[in-house]
Formats: sequence, C-alpha cells, structure tokens
Amino acid sequence: MKRMFLLVSLMVVSSAASYGQKLMIEIDTQEGQLLQEIDAEKTAAKKLQLLETFAKTYPNHEAVTWVLSNLQQHYLEGQQYDKVFEAGTKVLSIDPLELSAAHNCLKAAEAMKNLQLIKLWSTQTSHVARKVMQLKRPEYGDDEEVAEWKTKVDYARQVEQYTEYALYFASLQTKDTKTKSNLIEALEQRNPMSEYLAQMRTSHTTVVRQVDIEEAVAAAEVQFQKNEFNEDLLLMVSTHYMNKRKETAKVVAYSQKLLEIIETKAKPEDITEAEWDQKKKTMVGTANWMLGLIFSTQEKFAMADKHLRAAIPYLKNSDMVAGAYYHLGYVNYRLAEAGDRIRIHDAIRFTQSCMAINSAVQTQAAENLKAMKAEYGLQD
Repeated sequence: MKRMFLLVSLMVVSSAASYGQKLMIEIDTQEGQLLQEIDAEKTAAKKLQLLETFAKTYPNHEAVTWVLSNLQQHYLEGQQYDKVFEAGTKVLSIDPLELSAAHNCLKAAEAMKNLQLIKLWSTQTSHVARKVMQLKRPEYGDDEEVAEWKTKVDYARQVEQYTEYALYFASLQTKDTKTKSNLIEALEQRNPMSEYLAQMRTSHTTVVRQVDIEEAVAAAEVQFQKNEFNEDLLLMVSTHYMNKRKETAKVVAYSQKLLEIIETKAKPEDITEAEWDQKKKTMVGTANWMLGLIFSTQEKFAMADKHLRAAIPYLKNSDMVAGAYYHLGYVNYRLAEAGDRIRIHDAIRFTQSCMAINSAVQTQAAENLKAMKAEYGLQD
C-alpha cells in the first residue's frame, strides 16, 4: 500500500519557533485522497470547506487533530473566535499536549479583549506548555527525533513566557481594581518570579507590545544608585538577574533590601489589606527562595538553610517548592557531614518532600535519598 508524509507547520507565536505535525496517510483510501486534496489546495476558502468536510465525515480518523488544527488556524485568521475555541477544545480532548491548539485559543481571547477568557486560556496554555517542557529526551532516538523533541520543548518555553505576558498586557487594559488584582494574583500563583509582576503592580507604567525588560532593569538600577528603592522594582530586578543566572551579588543585595523594606513598609492606600498581605507573602517567599538557592550554591549552608525554611510557607509555585526542598535536603546533608549529624534527619525529610512533587529534580532527589540512607545506615 502506498503511503506518503504530509508535514504542516502552524505558526503559533511570531517570536517562537514553529513545529509541525507529521502525518502518514494512505493515498489509496477516500480519507487519504481527501487529505491529499486538502494539502494541495491553494485557495483558502476551498481549503476551509474541504477541512470542514473531513472533520464532519471522519471525526474518528487518526488525522483529525491535523485537520482540526488547520481548521482552528483558518478560524483564527477569519476572526471566527467561537469556532477557534470549539476546534481547540476538540483537539485538546484528543491530544492534551497539542500546545498550538491552546495557544490559538489564547490568541482568540486576546483578539476579543475578553479578560476572563484571557485569564482562562493563559492558565490552560501554561498547563499544556509545562507538560510539554517535561517531556523526556528520547534515549534511543535518532537525530531527527531528538531535534523534534528539542524544538517542541524550546517552543513550549517561549509559549509559557507568552502566557505570562498575556496576563500582564490584559491587566493594562482594565481600570477595574478587582479585575486587575485577579490578573496579578493569577500570575503570582503561576510564577512569583515573573519579570512582568512589577510592571503589573505599577499603574502608571506605559508599555508597548514588545517590552524591553533590560531597559526597565537599567532604569531601576539608576534609582537604586540614588538610594531610591521600591519593593516592586527590587523584585523585578533581582528576579531578572536570577532568571538570567548572572549578577548573583546583586540578587543577594536586592533581595536583602527587599526583605528589609517589606518588613516595615505600611500598606499603600491604593490596595486592600488582603492584597497587601498577599503581596508581602509573595515577596518574602520569593526573596528568601532566591537567597537560599544562591547561598546553597556558594556553600554557605547555614544561611541557605535559614532562608529556604523562611521561604517554604509562602511559596505556591510547585517548581519553586520542589527546588527549595531539594536544596534544603542538600544543605542539611552537608551540615550533617560537617559535624551536626542530627541534621541528616532533616535532610531526609526535606528530600522526601521534594520527591513527592513532580519536577525536574524529582529523580535526582530519589537518588540523593538512597545515597544518604546508605551512608548513614538508615532503614527505608
């Protein structure tokens, strides 16, 4: 039986690398012939008609996700937003890792300027993107499979960042305090280290579609040099450098300054007590988390232990919690190794807590636990 490949690349974000779906079809079947006709058709209106015919006639065919993905793209370009959501939902019900389907729904919500839908699809798209980022590298795959995996993961990282930007930009479109607060809270829960949080909280910030974060960081540091500090800017700059894995001395200095300010600062007049309390918790958790990780890598174990323990109660992001537990396990093991042997029990407890969270360090935590128990002769 003759077979052929159809490769489709759906551009889902202008700043991200696209990736396609490889589709093997049987050309001597009615379904295969229709797919061939769809792929060869150059007229947008005719192609749309053929795609809709296929989706209706062969709803259970293995190529239906390819068809629905193409349909969704046509609906998005034609501003048929209800159909974008319908097609995207169908695709995700078949393949929960089809990231372009979720992202197209987010783009439709943005085009409609519907803040509720933006928040909903930003969350949904982020959820899919994070699952794609967790896909394991093919162990025995050929170069093409590895390259495909890398493209998908890289693309997912860019889409994940875009979902944060979507919340940020949406917050600038509303003057309603409650709505703005909900959007800020959604981003804080997803990524307390997001570079957009400081701008979201600053009502007078003016932005364009492409935000120059480097320029914002430089402007903030000019203020710092004048001894003019602001908790939002301190968090923005310190998390920026932390994410970039550079200027660790500045991350430490700015995080310590942030903790100093947030401890004594009175509630601003433009937010409620509840909002201020949540903001303080997020900042305290994030600043202590950054300090703890840096001190751990610098082998300042007592300081790392102090700050990571202080961070844990305020962290909501599961990756940050896993990282905190992982380093707490490590630093307490090293403190036990240095003579404070009772610390090994804390090391084991924290490492077990890390293992309970699905994260990039989960497997290594299991290896660490096994090694610690063997070294200290502890039973499972």
